[in-house]
Amino acid sequence: MEAQPVDPAALGLLMFRAHQLARAKANQAARPTGIELHHAHVLRTVQAGRIRSQRELGAAIGIDKSTLVRIVDDLERQHLLKRRRAANDRRAYEIVITEEGERRLEEAGELFRGALLQLLEVLDTQEQHQLHDLLTRFVTQDHGERATGSKH
Repeated sequence: MEAQPVDPAALGLLMFRAHQLARAKANQAARPTGIELHHAHVLRTVQAGRIRSQRELGAAIGIDKSTLVRIVDDLERQHLLKRRRAANDRRAYEIVITEEGERRLEEAGELFRGALLQLLEVLDTQEQHQLHDLLTRFVTQDHGERATGSKH
């Protein structure tokens, strides 16, 4: 007997619920650091050093300009990022991570990992690898990339 096709709407809703659960658990765990997942995404991208301007940052992580400005403002208020005039274009700002930003990002990362490990306990190691591989393939399809995620 052949398996029935998956209802795309049901699968989409399930993926959305999984995202909500993971985000809520991770954000709750890292609350003491003042960093949520959307903050961490911005901080990690800036930390990598390949992106300097807000415009490049927004394009790289797929966040619209007004949302990105709110996130960067929040991170700047917490002294985790700072804006400075770009050396090559005085009209533009560079975004740089501060030492405090580096420290708190590391702390939040450990808390995020702990929360997500708890969620993954319902899967055995092989299932975790399979989920990782499937999700990597799913999210990289628009870029024509091959999955380069690390194997655990």
